[in-house]
Amino acid sequence: MATGDVHGPLVVGHRGNSGLAPENTAVSFAQARDAGARMVETDVRLSADGELFLFHDGTGTRTTNVAEVFPDRADAPITSFSADELRRLDAGSHFDGRYAGEPILFLADLPAAVGFALGVNLEIKAPQDSPGVEEALAAALDEPDWSRLRRHNPVTVSSFDPASVRAFAVAAPGIPAWQLVETVPDAGLLSEGAGRGVQGIVAEHSSLDASGAEAVRAAGLGLWVYTVNEPSEMSRMTGLGVDAIITDYPAVLVEKLSCSPG
Repeated sequence: MATGDVHGPLVVGHRGNSGLAPENTAVSFAQARDAGARMVETDVRLSADGELFLFHDGTGTRTTNVAEVFPDRADAPITSFSADELRRLDAGSHFDGRYAGEPILFLADLPAAVGFALGVNLEIKAPQDSPGVEEALAAALDEPDWSRLRRHNPVTVSSFDPASVRAFAVAAPGIPAWQLVETVPDAGLLSEGAGRGVQGIVAEHSSLDASGAEAVRAAGLGLWVYTVNEPSEMSRMTGLGVDAIITDYPAVLVEKLSCSPG
Protein backbone atom coordinates (compact mmCIF):
# COMPACT_ATOMS: atom_id res chain seq x y z
CA MET A 1 0.00 0.00 0.00
CA ALA A 2 1.48 3.34 -0.97
CA THR A 3 1.89 5.46 2.12
CA GLY A 4 0.99 8.52 0.06
CA ASP A 5 -2.60 7.22 -0.06
CA VAL A 6 -2.95 7.35 3.72
CA HIS A 7 -4.77 10.24 5.40
CA GLY A 8 -4.83 11.09 9.08
CA PRO A 9 -2.57 10.08 11.97
CA LEU A 10 0.96 8.81 11.55
CA VAL A 11 1.02 4.99 11.42
CA VAL A 12 3.54 3.64 13.95
CA GLY A 13 4.41 -0.06 14.12
CA HIS A 14 4.54 -1.20 17.76
CA ARG A 15 7.85 -3.04 18.20
CA GLY A 16 7.69 -3.28 14.42
CA ASN A 17 5.00 -5.49 12.94
CA SER A 18 4.68 -7.30 16.26
CA GLY A 19 1.22 -8.76 15.67
CA LEU A 20 2.67 -10.88 12.88
CA ALA A 21 6.40 -11.15 13.60
CA PRO A 22 8.71 -11.45 16.63
CA GLU A 23 8.80 -8.08 18.36
CA ASN A 24 11.78 -5.71 18.21
CA THR A 25 13.60 -7.77 15.57
CA ALA A 26 14.96 -6.78 12.19
CA VAL A 27 12.30 -8.83 10.41
CA SER A 28 9.55 -7.16 12.42
CA PHE A 29 10.79 -3.68 11.50
CA ALA A 30 11.18 -4.64 7.83
CA GLN A 31 7.62 -5.99 7.78
CA ALA A 32 6.31 -2.77 9.35
CA ARG A 33 7.92 -0.81 6.55
CA ASP A 34 6.46 -3.14 3.92
CA ALA A 35 3.02 -2.80 5.58
CA GLY A 36 3.08 0.96 5.04
CA ALA A 37 4.03 2.21 8.50
CA ARG A 38 5.75 5.58 8.53
CA MET A 39 7.41 5.01 11.87
CA VAL A 40 8.26 2.21 14.31
CA GLU A 41 8.31 2.13 18.11
CA THR A 42 10.85 0.08 20.05
CA ASP A 43 12.32 -0.35 23.54
CA VAL A 44 15.87 0.54 24.56
CA ARG A 45 17.98 -0.86 27.39
CA LEU A 46 21.70 -1.01 28.26
CA SER A 47 23.57 -4.31 28.38
CA ALA A 48 25.80 -5.08 31.35
CA ASP A 49 28.79 -3.80 29.37
CA GLY A 50 27.10 -0.67 28.10
CA GLU A 51 25.67 -1.48 24.64
CA LEU A 52 22.21 -0.22 23.73
CA PHE A 53 19.88 -3.03 22.66
CA LEU A 54 16.20 -3.30 21.77
CA PHE A 55 14.15 -5.33 24.25
CA HIS A 56 10.86 -4.90 26.05
CA ASP A 57 10.77 -7.33 29.00
CA GLY A 58 12.84 -7.26 32.15
CA THR A 59 13.94 -10.87 31.52
CA GLY A 60 14.43 -12.96 28.41
CA THR A 61 12.08 -15.79 29.33
CA ARG A 62 9.07 -14.76 27.21
CA THR A 63 10.78 -13.86 23.95
CA THR A 64 14.10 -15.74 23.82
CA ASN A 65 15.65 -19.16 24.43
CA VAL A 66 17.60 -17.88 27.44
CA ALA A 67 16.50 -20.92 29.50
CA GLU A 68 18.31 -23.19 27.03
CA VAL A 69 21.44 -21.09 26.53
CA PHE A 70 21.86 -19.88 30.12
CA PRO A 71 19.77 -22.28 32.25
CA ASP A 72 21.13 -20.93 35.54
CA ARG A 73 20.29 -17.34 34.58
CA ALA A 74 16.92 -17.71 32.86
CA ASP A 75 15.19 -15.33 35.26
CA ALA A 76 18.07 -12.89 35.58
CA PRO A 77 17.52 -9.28 34.49
CA ILE A 78 18.09 -8.98 30.77
CA THR A 79 20.35 -6.01 31.50
CA SER A 80 22.69 -8.32 33.48
CA PHE A 81 23.80 -9.97 30.23
CA SER A 82 26.75 -8.70 28.20
CA ALA A 83 26.31 -7.77 24.56
CA ASP A 84 28.09 -10.95 23.47
CA GLU A 85 25.75 -13.03 25.64
CA LEU A 86 22.69 -11.28 24.22
CA ARG A 87 23.91 -12.04 20.70
CA ARG A 88 23.82 -15.77 21.53
CA LEU A 89 20.06 -15.70 22.13
CA ASP A 90 17.33 -16.58 19.64
CA ALA A 91 14.60 -13.93 19.66
CA GLY A 92 12.46 -15.43 16.89
CA SER A 93 11.60 -19.05 17.67
CA HIS A 94 9.19 -18.17 20.49
CA PHE A 95 6.93 -16.53 17.92
CA ASP A 96 7.13 -19.06 15.11
CA GLY A 97 9.66 -21.62 13.90
CA ARG A 98 9.95 -19.68 10.65
CA TYR A 99 11.82 -17.01 12.58
CA ALA A 100 14.31 -19.34 14.27
CA GLY A 101 17.68 -17.67 14.74
CA GLU A 102 16.39 -14.11 14.58
CA PRO A 103 18.74 -12.25 16.92
CA ILE A 104 18.19 -9.54 19.48
CA LEU A 105 18.71 -6.27 17.67
CA PHE A 106 21.07 -3.56 18.87
CA LEU A 107 20.42 0.15 18.51
CA ALA A 108 23.27 0.61 16.05
CA ASP A 109 21.59 -1.90 13.70
CA LEU A 110 18.18 -0.22 13.61
CA PRO A 111 18.69 2.45 10.91
CA ALA A 112 19.69 -0.22 8.40
CA ALA A 113 16.86 -2.50 9.58
CA VAL A 114 14.31 0.16 8.57
CA GLY A 115 16.17 0.87 5.35
CA PHE A 116 16.94 4.42 6.50
CA ALA A 117 13.36 5.11 5.48
CA LEU A 118 11.20 5.14 8.62
CA GLY A 119 10.88 7.36 11.65
CA VAL A 120 11.68 5.80 15.02
CA ASN A 121 10.32 6.27 18.52
CA LEU A 122 12.73 4.90 21.12
CA GLU A 123 11.19 4.11 24.49
CA ILE A 124 13.67 4.12 27.35
CA LYS A 125 12.57 1.02 29.21
CA ALA A 126 12.99 0.76 33.00
CA PRO A 127 15.76 3.38 33.20
CA GLN A 128 16.49 2.37 36.80
CA ASP A 129 17.87 -0.90 35.38
CA SER A 130 20.11 0.93 32.89
CA PRO A 131 21.91 3.76 34.72
CA GLY A 132 23.22 6.34 32.28
CA VAL A 133 20.99 5.17 29.44
CA GLU A 134 19.83 8.70 28.61
CA GLU A 135 23.34 10.02 28.02
CA ALA A 136 24.36 6.87 26.13
CA LEU A 137 21.32 7.17 23.89
CA ALA A 138 21.93 10.86 23.22
CA ALA A 139 25.49 10.06 22.14
CA ALA A 140 24.42 7.11 19.98
CA LEU A 141 21.91 9.19 18.06
CA ASP A 142 24.77 11.40 16.86
CA GLU A 143 26.52 8.42 15.24
CA PRO A 144 26.72 8.52 11.40
CA ASP A 145 23.95 6.00 10.65
CA TRP A 146 21.54 7.70 13.04
CA SER A 147 22.46 11.14 11.72
CA ARG A 148 21.71 9.86 8.21
CA LEU A 149 18.31 8.51 9.32
CA ARG A 150 17.44 11.69 11.19
CA ARG A 151 18.08 13.91 8.17
CA HIS A 152 14.86 12.72 6.53
CA ASN A 153 12.86 10.90 9.23
CA PRO A 154 11.57 11.84 12.69
CA VAL A 155 13.37 10.31 15.66
CA THR A 156 11.83 10.73 19.11
CA VAL A 157 12.53 9.36 22.58
CA SER A 158 9.93 8.53 25.23
CA SER A 159 9.59 6.96 28.67
CA PHE A 160 7.04 6.41 31.42
CA ASP A 161 9.62 7.84 33.83
CA PRO A 162 9.41 11.67 33.91
CA ALA A 163 12.94 11.97 35.32
CA SER A 164 14.28 9.90 32.43
CA VAL A 165 12.42 12.04 29.88
CA ARG A 166 13.83 15.16 31.53
CA ALA A 167 17.38 13.73 31.61
CA PHE A 168 17.23 12.83 27.94
CA ALA A 169 15.84 16.26 27.02
CA VAL A 170 18.82 17.85 28.76
CA ALA A 171 21.32 15.48 27.12
CA ALA A 172 19.86 15.86 23.61
CA PRO A 173 17.81 19.07 23.36
CA GLY A 174 17.57 18.74 19.59
CA ILE A 175 15.67 15.43 19.70
CA PRO A 176 11.97 15.51 20.71
CA ALA A 177 11.20 13.89 24.07
CA TRP A 178 7.72 12.49 24.75
CA GLN A 179 6.06 11.48 28.00
CA LEU A 180 4.33 8.09 28.11
CA VAL A 181 1.24 8.00 30.35
CA GLU A 182 -1.44 5.49 31.26
CA THR A 183 -3.99 8.27 31.73
CA VAL A 184 -3.89 11.87 30.55
CA PRO A 185 -2.70 14.03 33.48
CA ASP A 186 -4.37 17.21 34.64
CA ALA A 187 -3.69 20.61 33.10
CA GLY A 188 -1.08 21.55 35.71
CA LEU A 189 1.02 18.46 35.06
CA LEU A 190 0.67 18.93 31.30
CA SER A 191 1.96 22.49 31.58
CA GLU A 192 4.80 21.30 33.80
CA GLY A 193 5.75 18.72 31.18
CA ALA A 194 5.81 21.31 28.43
CA GLY A 195 8.04 23.48 30.63
CA ARG A 196 10.66 20.75 31.05
CA GLY A 197 11.14 20.11 27.34
CA VAL A 198 8.44 17.51 26.69
CA GLN A 199 7.16 17.75 23.12
CA GLY A 200 4.09 15.57 23.54
CA ILE A 201 2.11 12.90 25.36
CA VAL A 202 1.88 9.23 24.39
CA ALA A 203 -1.35 8.04 26.03
CA GLU A 204 -2.94 4.63 26.52
CA HIS A 205 -5.80 4.76 24.03
CA SER A 206 -8.64 3.37 26.13
CA SER A 207 -8.16 6.13 28.72
CA LEU A 208 -8.34 8.95 26.18
CA ASP A 209 -11.53 10.90 25.57
CA ALA A 210 -12.35 14.24 23.98
CA SER A 211 -11.66 16.23 27.15
CA GLY A 212 -8.27 14.58 27.59
CA ALA A 213 -7.32 15.25 23.99
CA GLU A 214 -8.42 18.86 24.39
CA ALA A 215 -6.30 19.25 27.56
CA VAL A 216 -3.19 18.00 25.77
CA ARG A 217 -3.79 20.41 22.91
CA ALA A 218 -4.38 23.30 25.32
CA ALA A 219 -0.95 22.63 26.83
CA GLY A 220 0.61 22.96 23.37
CA LEU A 221 1.68 19.33 23.25
CA GLY A 222 1.47 16.67 20.57
CA LEU A 223 -0.71 13.61 21.15
CA TRP A 224 0.04 9.99 20.27
CA VAL A 225 -1.76 6.86 21.46
CA TYR A 226 -0.75 3.24 22.11
CA THR A 227 -1.44 0.30 21.43
CA VAL A 228 -4.49 0.42 19.14
CA ASN A 229 -5.37 -2.86 17.41
CA GLU A 230 -9.15 -2.81 17.00
CA PRO A 231 -10.51 -1.02 13.90
CA SER A 232 -13.28 0.62 15.95
CA GLU A 233 -10.68 2.17 18.28
CA MET A 234 -8.58 3.25 15.31
CA SER A 235 -11.63 5.17 14.10
CA ARG A 236 -12.27 6.67 17.53
CA MET A 237 -8.67 7.83 17.88
CA THR A 238 -8.73 9.33 14.40
CA GLY A 239 -11.90 11.16 15.36
CA LEU A 240 -10.14 12.62 18.40
CA GLY A 241 -7.50 14.07 16.09
CA VAL A 242 -4.46 12.29 17.49
CA ASP A 243 -1.17 12.84 15.68
CA ALA A 244 -0.04 9.21 15.66
CA ILE A 245 -1.43 5.75 16.39
CA ILE A 246 0.88 2.98 17.60
CA THR A 247 -0.37 -0.47 16.61
CA ASP A 248 0.73 -4.11 16.45
CA TYR A 249 -0.96 -4.32 13.02
CA PRO A 250 0.20 -1.39 10.89
CA ALA A 251 -1.25 -2.87 7.68
CA VAL A 252 -4.74 -2.84 9.22
CA LEU A 253 -4.40 0.82 10.19
CA VAL A 254 -2.91 1.78 6.82
CA GLU A 255 -5.82 0.11 5.05
CA LYS A 256 -8.36 1.82 7.30
CA LEU A 257 -6.82 5.26 6.84
CA SER A 258 -6.43 4.83 3.09
CA CYS A 259 -10.17 4.22 2.82
CA SER A 260 -10.99 7.35 4.83
CA PRO A 261 -11.72 10.63 3.08
CA GLY A 262 -8.78 13.03 2.95
